[in-house]
Amino acid sequence: MRSLMDIKPDCSIANKVALLETAGLINGMSPEEAATLASVAEERKYPKGSVILREDSKTRDLFVICSGRVSIRLSLPTESGREEVIYTMREGQIFGELSLVDGSPRSATVRAEEEVITCAYEYDTLNTLLDQQPRIGYLLMRNIASIISARVRNTNMLWRNSLVW
Repeated sequence: MRSLMDIKPDCSIANKVALLETAGLINGMSPEEAATLASVAEERKYPKGSVILREDSKTRDLFVICSGRVSIRLSLPTESGREEVIYTMREGQIFGELSLVDGSPRSATVRAEEEVITCAYEYDTLNTLLDQQPRIGYLLMRNIASIISARVRNTNMLWRNSLVW
C-alpha cells in the first residue's frame, strides 16, 4: 500500500485508486473495478473557510479528501445557532457517506480548515455506475458499512470512557 505522502493531489486515475485504497473504499475490488470507480470521481477544490456541506442540506454526494483538513460541525439548539466542531478529517478520509447510503439530509456541516482538494462522487453518476456494475456497488457499500461501523465503535468507546471517568 502506498503512503499518503506518495499520493499527489492531482486526481489522476492512479492517484485516485491509491486514495480510494487508503480510504478503505476498494477492499475486495479488482484493479479494473477500482479504476472504474476512480474514473467517475471529479476533483473539487475549496478555499480555506468555505462550507463544503451544510447540515440539513439534501445533497447525496460522497467525498474523499485528497489534501487538506476539514472540520465536521454540529449546530447546537441555541438561539445563537452556535456550531461545535466534533471532528477533524484529513487526507484519505471520507465524508458524506451517511446521506449517500440513506438519502437523509446532511447530519453535519463540513468546513474547509485550509485549502482542500477532494475526489467527489456525484450521487447520480455514482448511482448509474453502481446500477451498471453491481459487484462494484456491493463492495463499495460493504466498505462504507465497515467505515461507518468503525466510527460508531469509536464513538461508543469515547462515550464509555467519558462515563467511567
